[in-house]
Amino acid sequence: MANSQITRSFGALASGALITLSLAPFSFWPLAIISPAILFAVIQQQTIKQSFWLGWLFGLGLFASGASWVYVSIHEFGYTSIYLAALLTFLFCSGLALSCAATWALYAWLLNRRNIILSQTLSIRLAMQSVNSRHVILFTAVWVCGEWMRSWLLTGFPWLFIGYSQTESLLSAWAPLIGVYGISLIICLSGASISYLFFSQQRKQFNRPLIVVVMLCWLIAIPLKQIHWTTPTGEPKKVSMVQANISQHDKWQREHRQATLALYKDLSKPYWETSDLIIWPEAAIPMYYQYANDFLDQIDAIAAQSQSALLTGIPSRDTHSNNSYNSLITIGNANGVYHKQNLVPFGEYIPFANLLGNVLAFFELPASSMHSGNPDQAPLTIQQWQSKPLICYEIVYPGLAAKAAAVSDVLITVSNDSWFGASIGPLQHLQMAQMRALENGRYVLRNTGNGVSAIIDPNGKILMRTNQFEKTVLSGDFRLMKQNTPWTLFGYWLTPLLCCVPLCLGIYYKFHKRS
Repeated sequence: MANSQITRSFGALASGALITLSLAPFSFWPLAIISPAILFAVIQQQTIKQSFWLGWLFGLGLFASGASWVYVSIHEFGYTSIYLAALLTFLFCSGLALSCAATWALYAWLLNRRNIILSQTLSIRLAMQSVNSRHVILFTAVWVCGEWMRSWLLTGFPWLFIGYSQTESLLSAWAPLIGVYGISLIICLSGASISYLFFSQQRKQFNRPLIVVVMLCWLIAIPLKQIHWTTPTGEPKKVSMVQANISQHDKWQREHRQATLALYKDLSKPYWETSDLIIWPEAAIPMYYQYANDFLDQIDAIAAQSQSALLTGIPSRDTHSNNSYNSLITIGNANGVYHKQNLVPFGEYIPFANLLGNVLAFFELPASSMHSGNPDQAPLTIQQWQSKPLICYEIVYPGLAAKAAAVSDVLITVSNDSWFGASIGPLQHLQMAQMRALENGRYVLRNTGNGVSAIIDPNGKILMRTNQFEKTVLSGDFRLMKQNTPWTLFGYWLTPLLCCVPLCLGIYYKFHKRS
């Protein structure tokens, strides 16, 4: 019994870690199929308590390997000791893993046969003998619904979805139809089916329709690659994105402010006459909008003279409510202001501030008090076209990006990835921007303070990019796109809804059987 549970525990931990290896920057995408195959095998015939433990280990393996970059933010920019930063990182990853624990406890509850003694003594191979296709379908639905839940629960942490592993594989063709959630579904269905087939002692009774469905999911992706859901309109546009590579330690120091402003001005100077749009990254201007009027007037005069436009990140404050916002403003041949809607927990605001604020004060950790922008903000008008931008963390929300794409000719996202340091975080962030381009059939213009800045085409291909920690300007062409993909129109809510159907049926039959 002990050996069986140790094997299951190690398998759950490894299953989570394999997802990280399937994502950028490692990009061993076949490992994404092996991950659910392992978890499917180890979690069968387990009690609710055992499944909660295995789910937590799975989540710990996933987040400790894939979200460990939070250590950089806590240690280097939160100015905490190595030991305290390591402890807080472990607590952060452990807390996130609880969502996975709850997900797989639900799976066990829906399938629980109340045979506790048997579940504790069965080997994995013996446990798999009583598994059928219903287990495969429910496993897949629970996985996808778990990812979807992570995109909104407590403002959400929609990071490390298994579907991102296929950004550059054959399955990427499904993105305009079913998005990252649907690709996660195909991956999990494939992995669980392989595990079922491998371990099952009743192969002659294996569900053939299930095999056909899995094969079709992969084969249909081939003709889907040839379909273009959106089309370009007008002549190519020129964008220049300034990556100033200013140290996060120096950026907000008052004595460095003038040097920062001068650097952005000098780097942009050669590109005004040739660019339709110049973009500066998130919080490029390190002072409140209300105090930067003189500098902004200078830039506005330059932009007006060249008939160009500038989009720049800058913090702002409402003079009536005194609320602070992480904002983007337009200058020159453009109009509009955007306030960030989805804030980073513990970075831009403190969840449960009344409780956790005292904890942060005890550990002497910095706290921020930004406010969320209105969800109904109008898109920015740039030249004669429109874009509803996404600031930093917002690009990782599939639904939010789809709503922005529906009113945008091009998707623009700015970020300050210097918080991640030299970790895998910025490259994961870039991969998610690729998926947003695929899902919505839009060019994505991604500008960051220290890299990676990129121009991504509607097929998710990176046309141009910068290196990290490089002072440079990325200048290139993009196209305005018209029409919307099925994902943009309704897929972002329909795909998760369809995945919830097996769970609802399972809950119904659970209570119906009792009655």
